[in-house]
Amino acid sequence: MEIENIEICKVAGANRETRLDSVIHEAEVAIKLDGRTRQRLFCLPTDLEELALGYLMSRGITTSDVVIEWRANKISVSAERTGTFKPQKVTSQLRITEREVFDFIKRLDDNSPLFKKTGGTHVVGIFHGSRAVFMEDISRHCAIDKIIGLSLKKGIELSQSVFVTSCRQTLSTIRKAIFAQIPIVITISAPTDLAIESAHLSDITLVGFARGCQFNIYSHDWRILRNSH
Repeated sequence: MEIENIEICKVAGANRETRLDSVIHEAEVAIKLDGRTRQRLFCLPTDLEELALGYLMSRGITTSDVVIEWRANKISVSAERTGTFKPQKVTSQLRITEREVFDFIKRLDDNSPLFKKTGGTHVVGIFHGSRAVFMEDISRHCAIDKIIGLSLKKGIELSQSVFVTSCRQTLSTIRKAIFAQIPIVITISAPTDLAIESAHLSDITLVGFARGCQFNIYSHDWRILRNSH
């Protein structure tokens, strides 16, 4: 269940009325690695396998022979061997045009049904050539983990992809892009100073405030090509 209908009291000016309102569903999800609880998250309890896969990658955790099971709101991740890897600089030479930035933002809005119904989700997307996948979640971190996990399941090459999001970019979210080796991150919201610094150091192109007919490029602007006229 993604949406619940709740009875509310609607106040508009001098008027009050009782009505039903659509709100997003929230649940606690426990991620376990080899039987031990690794993290408890509050998120939309859907796409749990994708959440687990993205969670592991975005924290630099490697596994072999992974088995992911879920029951109710608990995820169990088991593997014969686990290890870790350190984030590396992004070496992708991927480039996109200014026009594509605007197209990606429009398509992100077109693929946000839960936000349009409830106003209670973050929306993220991965664009790879003609392919595109989207995710929504109440938690921006979980939304990013889910889209990374979905991309892994579908065999999308993240190092040749563009990550587009409705949420602000912070150090913690940029680190997910670094672990996934995503070269271009675009948001309609704001980045923090640490996110910008991390993007500079990791060779990620970071675009913010992509709204209407303008956007800001905060790092490595060579990946955003000017439109040909």
